[in-house]
Amino acid sequence: MKMKKMFCLLLTGVMVASLSACSGSTGKSTDETTKKSTESTGKDIHIASWNNAADNLTEIAKAFNQAHGTSGKVIIDYADSDYSKLKPTLASGSGVPDIFQTQNRDIPAFYNNYGLKSFADITDIVKPDADKWVDFALETCKAEDGKYYSIPWDIGPVALYYRTDIFKDAGIDVTTLTTWDKYIEAGKKIKAKGDYYVEAYNFNGSTSQDEFLIYLNQLGGQYYDKDGKVNLASDEMVKASNLMNKMVDAKVAMDIPNAWDDRIKAINDNKLVSFAFPAWYMGTMKNSCATTAGKWGIIKMPAFEEGGNTYANAGGSVLAVSSKTVNLPLAKEFLAYAMKTNEGNDINMKFGEFPSYKPAYDTEYFKSKNDYYGGLAVGTIFSELTGAKATTWGPYFTDVAAGLKTAAGNILANKMDPKKALDEATKASQNTINAK
Repeated sequence: MKMKKMFCLLLTGVMVASLSACSGSTGKSTDETTKKSTESTGKDIHIASWNNAADNLTEIAKAFNQAHGTSGKVIIDYADSDYSKLKPTLASGSGVPDIFQTQNRDIPAFYNNYGLKSFADITDIVKPDADKWVDFALETCKAEDGKYYSIPWDIGPVALYYRTDIFKDAGIDVTTLTTWDKYIEAGKKIKAKGDYYVEAYNFNGSTSQDEFLIYLNQLGGQYYDKDGKVNLASDEMVKASNLMNKMVDAKVAMDIPNAWDDRIKAINDNKLVSFAFPAWYMGTMKNSCATTAGKWGIIKMPAFEEGGNTYANAGGSVLAVSSKTVNLPLAKEFLAYAMKTNEGNDINMKFGEFPSYKPAYDTEYFKSKNDYYGGLAVGTIFSELTGAKATTWGPYFTDVAAGLKTAAGNILANKMDPKKALDEATKASQNTINAK
């Protein structure tokens, strides 16, 4: 996530990357042909999105506007991924963008905080082909009344990125690393060859808790018990924490205090030579780690036990429609074009928004080979790793995430017993929620 922040990514070939887009508002509208939006017909619609994702939508909007009639244009407005401008408009009901982007894990909280009356029902463009969406992506968009007030956009299937040259030099066949225990042993062999690491965590938890989320999802765990109460101390989360401690204790996992920037630096310094991460990170490496081009492979990640699950998802986003939109038919038509057509999804893949609409996986563009990753058809590889279990984020996940942030630091940096740290985080998160 972090997943909490998404960063600008660029992937050429199959995709540039990604959604997990950068935070920070530029306060500008995109596409020179639509900058005069405030002076136009009144039927134009505005979409609030951030950085790379907004660039992506701008190109889709340009194509859509050229092919569309005269009933209005689609204009993309740059916003920030922390929703600092969006939230006040939703709270007041005034000035709300016609369409706006949220991280997929945040949409249940938006439904809860602002009420379903704040959103337009777009079930008619989502439900008819529900079987064509990746299951967990669609499930996240469904409200308690069974209707859809948002449409799935991109997802983050996780795979193992690894340096083919370094693994070969160490005599390791990556296909034999079927469990995390085998992976750790391989990491020790690789480390004997040089200052190499096969994982990277933010030990104090302040800038990322990504791997806690990845491993928990891989194990099929949830953040709440059957009664809907916070349960960060589940067996699955404790197991995920123990794996991370095992990586650290074996000295095969390195600390990245600034999780985003330090991961890139470690890759460029030839220190971080493998790690499990989502599809949207491919473009970041292409754009920010050019010196390692052609040296990376991608394969499904190890399981916790032989024959165990190798699916996990991390990150992704949705687009929701405001009930205040000035042109609901246009909003629906654009969303259908952007998310459900080959034309729209070719652009999504160009910008690295790994689609949740499965028909996109059959296009030639999606199947093309990527030179950065040794000529692999990386889109196809990740399309076969989209079977992650749906995560129940709940209406107060922000509070849950805050508890996990504290627990992560206590576990990895302070060496607190994972169960104790997670019990404390559970109580703190639930108390905060109860107070609301």
